[in-house]
Amino acid sequence: RCMMRRISFIVFCLSFLFGCGEQQKFIVFGEVDGMEGDTLFLAARNIEGRWDTLGVAVVESRIFRFEGSVPRPLIAQVQGKSRHQVLPLFLENQSFHIYLNKGQFEQSEVNGGGLQKSYNEFMMQKADIYKEMPELEKAFAEARKAGERETCRQLIERNDELDSIYRESEFRFLKEQGNSLPGLYVVFKQNPRMRFERLKPMYDLLSDEMKDTPYGKIITQRYLDAKITAKGEIAPDFTLLTPEGDSLSLYSVKAKVKILDFWASWCGPCRAENPNMVAIYHEFKERGLEIISVSLDSNREAWLKAIKEDGLTWRHVSDLKGWQSSAAQLYKISAVPSVFVLDATNRIVGSYVRGENIRTCVQGLL
Repeated sequence: RCMMRRISFIVFCLSFLFGCGEQQKFIVFGEVDGMEGDTLFLAARNIEGRWDTLGVAVVESRIFRFEGSVPRPLIAQVQGKSRHQVLPLFLENQSFHIYLNKGQFEQSEVNGGGLQKSYNEFMMQKADIYKEMPELEKAFAEARKAGERETCRQLIERNDELDSIYRESEFRFLKEQGNSLPGLYVVFKQNPRMRFERLKPMYDLLSDEMKDTPYGKIITQRYLDAKITAKGEIAPDFTLLTPEGDSLSLYSVKAKVKILDFWASWCGPCRAENPNMVAIYHEFKERGLEIISVSLDSNREAWLKAIKEDGLTWRHVSDLKGWQSSAAQLYKISAVPSVFVLDATNRIVGSYVRGENIRTCVQGLL
C-alpha cells in the first residue's frame, strides 16, 4: 500500500504540474478501495438550486478521475450511488488528489487548491477540539446506566465547554472567511432548524457575494424562516377550529400575555410539560394570561382525550393535519413541544421556552 501511495502521489504531482501550466482546468485524481466498477459523479448546485453534473467517472483499478473547467470557484460534490455517499470539494481550476473513504465519504482525505486547504485546516481544528468526545459519550452512557447523576452533570458541563470552545473557533474562522466558500459551507452545514439567535451572528458575517451563491440562498431562506419566531418579532396570525367547531384566530384572543403552545397528544415531552403549563395557567390567569394550544394531532378522539386527561382548561385549536397543520407550517415548527410567550401586541418575548423559563417570561410581563 505504501508503494501504491508513492506511485499515486507521483501521478498527482505530474497532474498538478501540467494543471499549473494551463490554469484553465481542474483535474481530480482519486483512489478508493472496494468500489471497483462503481460510477462516481462530480456535481454542483446551480443558482436555481438544482444539480449540474460536471463529470462522470468509473472506478478502474482503484482509480477515478474527473477533468474539466469552471468559470469560478464553487462548492462541488463527489457523489456515489447512495445519497449518503457525498464528499464536498471546493473546486477550482487546480489539481486535486482524493483518498476516498468508501464507508464515509466525508471522512475522505482531499488535497489541492487554496480553498480546500483552508477548509481542511478548520476541520482539523474542530476534530482536535472534540477529540475527547468518544470517551465522554462512553462515560456518560455508563454513568446514566449506573444512576450517577453528579457524574452525568459534570460530563454535560464538559460537553458544553467543548461546544463553547468550538463556537469561538467557528466565529473566528467566519470573521476571516466570511467572504469565502469554506466560510459559507461551514454555515450551511449547521442544523437547518437552528434558532435565529444562533444563526444571525454567523449569517451577518457572510458577504453579500456569498449570500448570492446557491448555498447562500439556501442559508438566507433558513435565516428568514428562523426570524419568524425570533424574540422581538410579531407572531403571525392564524385561524383554526376549536373542539366545538368554531373558528378562533390568534389575534382575536385578547390578553396581557399569551402562551402559544404547539403540542400533540402523542408527544411524550408535551404531556410531561403539561402539569407545568397547568400550574402557570392557574397562577396567572386572573392577572391576564391566556393560553392557546395548537395540536398537531390527526386523530380528533386522541386530541380531546389528552385535553381532558391532562386538565387543560384553556383554548385549543387544530386542523387535525398533523405536521401539515397550517399554523405549524406558518411558524416552521419542526419539533414539539414548541412554546412561545407573546405580549399584548402579539410580539414574541419568549421563543421555544420550556419549564421554568415559561413562568419567568410570563411573570416578567405581568
